[in-house]
Amino acid sequence: MARIIPVLALILAVATARVTRSESPKEVLAQINKDSFGNSILSVLQLQLATGGPVGEIQILLNNIASQLNGDQKKADKVHESDTVAFEKIIADLEQEIAYHQTQIVALSNLRDSTTEALGEAEVEVRVVTSDIANNEKSFADEQATRNSQHETWVRKDAEHVDQIDAIDEASKIVQHLQAGVAFAQLKSRFEKVQAKLMESKHALFKPLINALTQLASKVDNKSIIKILELLAQIRQQLVASRASLLATEEKQAANWEVQSGHLQEEHKRLVERKAFLENSIVQFKVTIQEAVEDLEDQTLFLEDAEDSLAIQERWAAEQEAQYEAQTFEREQQLEVVERLQEVLTQKVSAASEFLQIREEVF
Repeated sequence: MARIIPVLALILAVATARVTRSESPKEVLAQINKDSFGNSILSVLQLQLATGGPVGEIQILLNNIASQLNGDQKKADKVHESDTVAFEKIIADLEQEIAYHQTQIVALSNLRDSTTEALGEAEVEVRVVTSDIANNEKSFADEQATRNSQHETWVRKDAEHVDQIDAIDEASKIVQHLQAGVAFAQLKSRFEKVQAKLMESKHALFKPLINALTQLASKVDNKSIIKILELLAQIRQQLVASRASLLATEEKQAANWEVQSGHLQEEHKRLVERKAFLENSIVQFKVTIQEAVEDLEDQTLFLEDAEDSLAIQERWAAEQEAQYEAQTFEREQQLEVVERLQEVLTQKVSAASEFLQIREEVF
């Protein structure tokens, strides 16, 4: 039995020998004999037969070889099945990872593009708002200047009215003193000052009064005095009414300016706040774009790595599958050789013995 054990390795070595069922035992043995390893096996068989060893021991050995080949195939099938499950899990994980990175790339690209568009719109709007602020401030300054001018005009005209009313009141006192019998010479100085002040105003309203006072200076009579007092009263009434009208206009203009300036200030506040919001948004948009670009670069690298890993796994799986199929095919061929040898040795021992005898004589 010990002499037959080396046959195991030799038979496995020649397992790839191809034969057909239609060939005769001698032809089968002749094909095996052509292979160096097959030649060695046949030499062992020849020695076994020459020494009188039973063919049954060789048959047992061939059965063990067939059993081992079937066992190896079952193990290979189990490993192949396990590897296939593991490979499919790896492939599914990689495909899921690739899909995730692709989704992230699309989302980040959209975020970058939409934010870039928003940034452009914000930059345009901030320029418009800046211009609006400048226009608002100019409008406020212009309206403020107009309002100041209106107020200054009112102050000046109101002061003129006060002076004119004072002059009318002074003239009334002088005329009343004349009416009371005071000599004109005593009132001349005051009279001339009032007359000069009324003449300085160059108001058309004072022209009849100035003429009447001039006449009164040359001739004082009660009738002229009464007429002048009535004229002074009328003029004073008109001046008071005019001053009141100016004051009403001033108050109305002041009220209008208060409303207008309030609107301008509110608009200015809104524009300033809008500009601040836009400027802050621009900063945030730039940060978002930068982060999106960086994340996009990372996701692109991750995607490339995942795709490379998938390609490597697919190549590995293809290699493993090819190896499994080659080994399976090889075992099938080995089993076929074993079956042919068993057939030759069990059913046609005389042919084998005859071939081995001829082999000894010829080879």
